[in-house]
Amino acid sequence: MSIAFAQGCRIVKKCKSLIPCRYISDSVVFTPVERSPATPSDTSKPKLEGRLRVKLLKSPSHLGHFTSRVNRPYNEDKYSANVLTIKGNEVFNFNVFDGHGGDQCSKYLTENLALNVECGDDLVKKKKAREDLVKKYAKNVGGYWKRWFKHREKTFAAWQTSKLPITSFKKDIEKNDLPFRLPLSFLNTDYEFFQQEQQSGSTCTSAFFQTIYTNPVKSVPVIENYYFNRNTISLLTIAHVGDTRAIVVDKNGIANALTVDHHPSNPLESKRLRRYAANFFMTDSFGEERFIALANTRAFGDISYKEMGVTAEPEITQYIVGDSKDISQKLTADEIKKYTVGGLGGDECFLILCTDGVTNVLTDQEIADIIMTHYKRQGHVKATPQFCAQEVVKFVEYVGGDDNATILVIRLNGWGNWPNIDRTGELRQQRLDDYNPRRNSG
Repeated sequence: MSIAFAQGCRIVKKCKSLIPCRYISDSVVFTPVERSPATPSDTSKPKLEGRLRVKLLKSPSHLGHFTSRVNRPYNEDKYSANVLTIKGNEVFNFNVFDGHGGDQCSKYLTENLALNVECGDDLVKKKKAREDLVKKYAKNVGGYWKRWFKHREKTFAAWQTSKLPITSFKKDIEKNDLPFRLPLSFLNTDYEFFQQEQQSGSTCTSAFFQTIYTNPVKSVPVIENYYFNRNTISLLTIAHVGDTRAIVVDKNGIANALTVDHHPSNPLESKRLRRYAANFFMTDSFGEERFIALANTRAFGDISYKEMGVTAEPEITQYIVGDSKDISQKLTADEIKKYTVGGLGGDECFLILCTDGVTNVLTDQEIADIIMTHYKRQGHVKATPQFCAQEVVKFVEYVGGDDNATILVIRLNGWGNWPNIDRTGELRQQRLDDYNPRRNSG
């Protein structure tokens, strides 16, 4: 695949055709508001020449990120943060990738997945484009995909209609095509990676934030209203492939898992694979169920296993997040119960994206408590999401983690407002006491 750059656009050569696409933004923009000192409540005039552009990965007060190879000789984990423009809407995107068999796949996803999501209009709008994509799977991969291809129309219809039925935001949610765009873009990216003739693979968990409501507050110093601000309501979309994880910590400090690992023991995966594929399930010497030799039934890459049913088709879930006061006014009690995290109606504190090098060592609540307790001990100035992300991985390293460990800590509008309760302090102390480096060095 050859790539050229001209006039701020990325030209990607695919299938002998040029597809123009802009650069993917990695920055957030703040525009200061100019006010009259005598009448500060008047409508504010944006001071455009004062716009501040800040890279997401260099915004420690709003996004924490840290990765370590731990005790592995190299690190196959990757991650990224982007601001996409989809159908005229600004969408914040965060991704974590856990590579295996080499880092070629996870690196490829870091460089291409977000771009393909933003540039997926043809797959969404044109039946021929998506038909051509799945035909290539059926013809060139075969096996599972031949049977999948026969049911494609039903699958496409399910993706297209998978949207939250929120009455107040019906227009905004109908316009949001991520439940349809993401599976097509993920499969397309996966097929593109096949052309690299690499045997590596990668899992992936992606988060997408789109602000769908803003309650105007004239006293704010900037005109933008992003998902992490008060007085906003956002649509959070999670796209999940494999056993990386998304966790939201609610206003009570409780960790809520938004993803379920795509392991052979997952009933959804067992049903999917037994429907379209032969029975490749088996049990290893430790008594753990495997799909062929794999722990994960969904992944990018892993070309040798694609015909058996390993897929990059993401599991999509959506939630309403944001200011609880505004959510209570815009959503019904039933909508709050069904479509907000934990049914609590907003004020979520932070979102965690992490690899299994973290979750194989720590429970979801332990990860959350490490972040919250460091914030309470150090204060908001020092204990930024960046500082807290580092502390989670340092803990994993200290207690003898045996896999690459990567975490993103994404600040939401309830950041810092959780109760001062450490639910797992004794458990973490026990882990520290039990770990003996001399004994483990054997």
